Amino acid sequence: MASLPLLLMAKEPFIQPKFVGPRFDENTLPLSAAKDLVAYEELVVELAKHLYLTKNRDRQRVPKGFADGFHLHLEKVDPGSAKPLLALVMAGVLVNPLPDEFAEAKTLINEVIATAEGDKLPAAFPKDLYSYFNRIGRSLEAGERLEWTPDNADNPSALTPAKRKHLALAIGTTYEVEVDVVGRIFSLDTEKFEGQLRTGEDEKVSFEYDQPFLAELKKALGNNILYAHIQGVGVYDVNDRLKSIKEIEYLDIVPHYALVSAIDDLSKLKNGWLEGHGTAPRRLNLERLSEDLIEAFPLGIDYPAVVPTEEGNVSLEWIKPTARVELEVIFAANRLELYATDIVADTFVEESFDMADWEGAFGRITSLLG
Repeated sequence: MASLPLLLMAKEPFIQPKFVGPRFDENTLPLSAAKDLVAYEELVVELAKHLYLTKNRDRQRVPKGFADGFHLHLEKVDPGSAKPLLALVMAGVLVNPLPDEFAEAKTLINEVIATAEGDKLPAAFPKDLYSYFNRIGRSLEAGERLEWTPDNADNPSALTPAKRKHLALAIGTTYEVEVDVVGRIFSLDTEKFEGQLRTGEDEKVSFEYDQPFLAELKKALGNNILYAHIQGVGVYDVNDRLKSIKEIEYLDIVPHYALVSAIDDLSKLKNGWLEGHGTAPRRLNLERLSEDLIEAFPLGIDYPAVVPTEEGNVSLEWIKPTARVELEVIFAANRLELYATDIVADTFVEESFDMADWEGAFGRITSLLG
């Protein structure tokens, strides 16, 4: 009786790139960055197949099981920013080692990334595989880089957002990057799972979505109050204009976005913001104010200007040609102070409301803005 071949498991280091940037200083790797490594593994396999067929022009396909023994595992993350060790885990028989094309693919990818902008890219790298750089390094933010040969000072193969864009555009007119955008939904196709939104810059952007996001998108459809906050994968042209969103990863419906974002901007203030004076509003107070206004802000009146006060409070201000209305939120006293001036009638109004009485305050403001 013939004996069965002995199955072996082997593990050896394949590559250890280095993620560099503030997010990686604690030697941890965000899960979003792990997607870059998954795309890298896929590129190695596809490039190895291409290299084999280039050498063996008489073949139409690679041998059966060509890539079965190639599996990259994240073994550990070493210190020095974040250095994930990708180990090659092989399962197979002793007489079937991994083809040389996999090591050759790794070297060629490094050469492509190391090519300076303006220099000729390696001819051995097929044009149709440059699309993988829409995914490899997509998690990188401004100021970050991904070094594929960090220990080689002469050829660091550093992938930056700018380099990734350059490689993705090597054969196309668009590139992909993670996107964070807010806009109004004005079109929704529930059969094709496509839609359109208008951003704050009044740009129309098409998007694709999955079934779990349908109910929330319907709420925002045609609603000037409800805005969609979308994070996902955006498609940009060579001029860095967002053309479409091909994948939604996160969706949040934000009521009164223009007002809430103006309040949130005040959280960036520091003590001394007013020429060395001025107390910065407390974040907890700003969050409470946003929550209150999401619930209480009435339809039919314009959004006010959101202005910090020297004491750390917030003033909501409506300025008209003949009138000025201010509602100051006094956080420590849980009080709303209303001041209004009518220039034509030469009248002045000063009233106070409990901070829980937004309905009363806005009712009065509505009558004053008339």
